[in-house]
Amino acid sequence: MIKRILVCTDGSECAKRAALTAAEIASRFTAEVILINVSNPAPAMGPYLMAAEAIPDISGIQQALLEAQQAIIEGARADLESSGIEPRVRVETGQPVFEVVRVAEEENADLIVLGSRGMGGFQRLLMGSVSDGVLHHAHCPVLIVR
Repeated sequence: MIKRILVCTDGSECAKRAALTAAEIASRFTAEVILINVSNPAPAMGPYLMAAEAIPDISGIQQALLEAQQAIIEGARADLESSGIEPRVRVETGQPVFEVVRVAEEENADLIVLGSRGMGGFQRLLMGSVSDGVLHHAHCPVLIVR
């Protein structure tokens, strides 16, 4: 039985479809929905980390990332609420695969639902994908929505 669903969002169209799919499942099982967005600030701050002696005030970058994260969460929350689901929200920072798996374990999720970005084979080989990483490391079933 599914009691708790962790829904991952990055603001993409695939993530929106995943959230709507999770809403259908949650309605059928009367399950709690936890909505998560994980921000990975390393790519945005990478150029500054290379020149440690010239690190500018990065609070502006952090604030921009937080605002983007909030906008993504609010959009996904609105989509879920329009389906009759009132999600609990988790906003996390770190490496997305690790954080999604950690939060799923912490929240005792019965199912993780996330979108697939549909990367091609070569790009996936170079970068990996969050959906693949979560699929291989999660303690519970994972539903990847295209």
